[in-house]
Amino acid sequence: MGNKFYLGIDVGGTKIRGVFLSAAKNDYVFAFESRTPRTKKKFLKILTKQIQKIIQEKKIAGIGVGLPGIVDMKRGILVKAPNLKFLNGWQAKKFFSKFRIKTKFDNDSRCFLRAEALIGAGKKYKEIVALTIGTGVGGAVIINNKIIYGSHNSAGEFGHMILNDGKSFEELGAKKAFLKTGNTSKIIGLGSANLINALDPQIVILGGGGIVRGGVKFETVRKIAKRYIVSPLAKKTLILKGKLGENAQAVGAALLFQHKKI
Repeated sequence: MGNKFYLGIDVGGTKIRGVFLSAAKNDYVFAFESRTPRTKKKFLKILTKQIQKIIQEKKIAGIGVGLPGIVDMKRGILVKAPNLKFLNGWQAKKFFSKFRIKTKFDNDSRCFLRAEALIGAGKKYKEIVALTIGTGVGGAVIINNKIIYGSHNSAGEFGHMILNDGKSFEELGAKKAFLKTGNTSKIIGLGSANLINALDPQIVILGGGGIVRGGVKFETVRKIAKRYIVSPLAKKTLILKGKLGENAQAVGAALLFQHKKI
């Protein structure tokens, strides 16, 4: 990576956040934050304004972008964004080409996992499940130190697992459910148990705005998960909060330029 600076951008359902990452030390600093608009026109206007301001003030070697949903990484297209439907089919690569800076793209939850695995709570582990709770529910998986993408780049869409009476994990455990019930810890525990049963990781790392801003009771999450985990050995699987807070997805986007691939 060399002694260069990269801009990482996380496009979230509630906020767009940016960080600067120093390649030499993997240190990062906050760059910007804006509320995510509800129209494509306003979204593109805000994103353009923030990036233009940054590149006028700082030399950037590359831009990494975490996108919310199913991403065609090679073509730089946001194929489907369940919680930002106006961005369905967005040709992100074409949009960023006007800045004339090398740009890479990935799903935001995989960016979260990349950051936590390389410089956060998952540094010591090679089998990791990440679960992000916010406007929606997302996820990502590392097996044998490699991020799993799946045949169609959609591995990790845990939010669309059906947990109860035809309702998805996202419907029962994300922001709307939290605002309605005040506590989604049991649902998150149940979802975590399902993932541990299916994937048998060493650790489950929880992140996203719903985790960072509180309200989720980890004792309850662990208690419920333990109740429904099948393997007696897997009942000891660690379920932890990510270390990088709200910056994790943006940091992981910048780390798309990291020489150590995962």
